[in-house]
Amino acid sequence: MIEPCKICGGRDLEPYHDQGYRRLLKCRDCRLVVADPIPTVVQKEETERLAYVGELLPEAAEFFENCHRDFREDAVIRGFRQALDWIAKWREPGDLLDVGPGTGIFLYLAQQAGWTPYGIDICDLSADKAREEFQIDVDVGSFEDFGYERESFDCITMLDVLEHTRDPSAFLNRAYELLRPGGVLYVAVPNQRSLLTAILDRYIHLGGPGSEWFLARLYVQPHVFYFNPQALQRALTDAGFETVAVHGGNVYLGRYRLPLWMRVPLEIVLQVGSLIGMSARILALARKPAEGEEPIPVKVDFEPIEIAGGEFEPA
Repeated sequence: MIEPCKICGGRDLEPYHDQGYRRLLKCRDCRLVVADPIPTVVQKEETERLAYVGELLPEAAEFFENCHRDFREDAVIRGFRQALDWIAKWREPGDLLDVGPGTGIFLYLAQQAGWTPYGIDICDLSADKAREEFQIDVDVGSFEDFGYERESFDCITMLDVLEHTRDPSAFLNRAYELLRPGGVLYVAVPNQRSLLTAILDRYIHLGGPGSEWFLARLYVQPHVFYFNPQALQRALTDAGFETVAVHGGNVYLGRYRLPLWMRVPLEIVLQVGSLIGMSARILALARKPAEGEEPIPVKVDFEPIEIAGGEFEPA
């Protein structure tokens, strides 16, 4: 039996893709795409461990190789710095909890920017790396259940984490509990409604040559949920957050093993997607309102694009 949508509670989920080991379903109400079945806790922990060491995603292991004290400044690091600058516009440095910190490099950059860094990860290899490389303690365990006291943090960050979870709404609810009034939450996830995804989805549905390869690369095993900007904003609002802004971001293709003949057209599609409001990533900043505060107008730079009288996305 198909579970209700974790974001809107809708029960009208339609088959979207079949990957053999799992199906992908799309909610007709909020357009969220979700893996079916959702992995168990044990399965999720093992998948994240395999992804970390590169057995599932070789490019992830290669990216982590640059996440040490002598890192080189690349597009990913610059993105981390931009996120911290954005956060600083809404909250002065205090206690920052990064959920799923990888090697800990974002926490290291946050520490340099004046924050007191904390982290939690379900992968003990990640925690070990953060302690070894940056001398930052990272707790190992479930974010939803770990024994942090309510209103312990001024900022919580989830960089490419929410799509990995078994229940994103539970993660956001827990973040709301742990933030102090006026605290901020920064979330970055892939955008299911990007131009690149729309084109590749159409190609996969048509069954073109290599479509199975594109399906496996577009919907990687560690990802369970595939968000669009409206579904993410709804999830934030339902958790009690006031969304400050939702922006688009792009993927750094330099971290992927792609031949030049493939990388160049992909770069073009990504850039065009950014120009028309269909960026590859969603970057959202939200606040836990303090009592008596006036609502802040939401700034959203994603605009639906109309093509031939209909919204540009596959069926």
